[in-house]
Amino acid sequence: MITADNAYICVCTYRRPGPLGELLDSLGAQELGPAGESDALSERELPRLIVVDNSPEGDAEAQVRSQYPGAHYIHQPRPGIAAARNAAVEAVPSDAEAVLFLDDDERAAPDWLRTMIDCANDSGADTVSGPVITHFGEDPPEWLQASGFIRRIDFPTGPWGLRAATNNVLVRAHWFTSAGYRFDEAFSFIGGEDSDLFGRMQAAGARSWWCAEAQVEEDLPAERLSPAWMRQRGIRAGHVRATKLIRRAERDRPTPVLRIRIAAEGIGRLGYGVARTAVRRVTRAPVRYVDSVYHREGLGMLQAAAGRRYEEYGR
Repeated sequence: MITADNAYICVCTYRRPGPLGELLDSLGAQELGPAGESDALSERELPRLIVVDNSPEGDAEAQVRSQYPGAHYIHQPRPGIAAARNAAVEAVPSDAEAVLFLDDDERAAPDWLRTMIDCANDSGADTVSGPVITHFGEDPPEWLQASGFIRRIDFPTGPWGLRAATNNVLVRAHWFTSAGYRFDEAFSFIGGEDSDLFGRMQAAGARSWWCAEAQVEEDLPAERLSPAWMRQRGIRAGHVRATKLIRRAERDRPTPVLRIRIAAEGIGRLGYGVARTAVRRVTRAPVRYVDSVYHREGLGMLQAAAGRRYEEYGR
């Protein structure tokens, strides 16, 4: 049975002291008593937390130690999000029952941890995902609200057929401690390491659940409020897809035959995306992110097939 004593929250951070501080505050304010009763934790009873600092200098150490006493702070200077996540997983003790992941720019609702644990115990699911409520600022542009870029979060609590993501998820610890699953570091600089991991877990029989009540919040950074950023995000998705095909072929780089396969799928996605966008324009319907993302993914796959690297998280 999962309890607050055997559930470990993992957070990877990189030079975000302000948002990280808000996250730590929200975790320190967790209420683990019966629903409807205020039961804020004392410092001694803070939820178990593992923070991996992926900055070269270990910038976050002083902040974590002073703001969240008892946190297990780890400095992982090797760059890459997958390397950081694996450092967190390696620190999870063998007797853990659950591992939870949050991003360092999120804030957890006061009942978040309790709700996730209750849902996992009631459902018996291998992964439990919750919604991330995105705030766009005081005056978000109309095109952003109509774009459909932010992923859907209005699923009812229950079985869930989609892949989990590390921005709000609980995972049964045995997948890491005894089954030995890890994030593939081939995705360290492009992202997609979480969809790859959870895709492999689902292929191995992992059962996923959605918990609509376990909410966290985030603020969308100003630099992401642009069509150019969204276009790059679509191209990145193509590189992630190509990397998955390469890794499923158990290779570090594509063979000529695999390059042709990646290019062929890229051309197919590119053509479908162009056609879908054209239909929307002809019918005078707004072109949404979901309409145009296919041709951007196709372009990213063609770039990968040609040997071009994409490193959104490179430094």
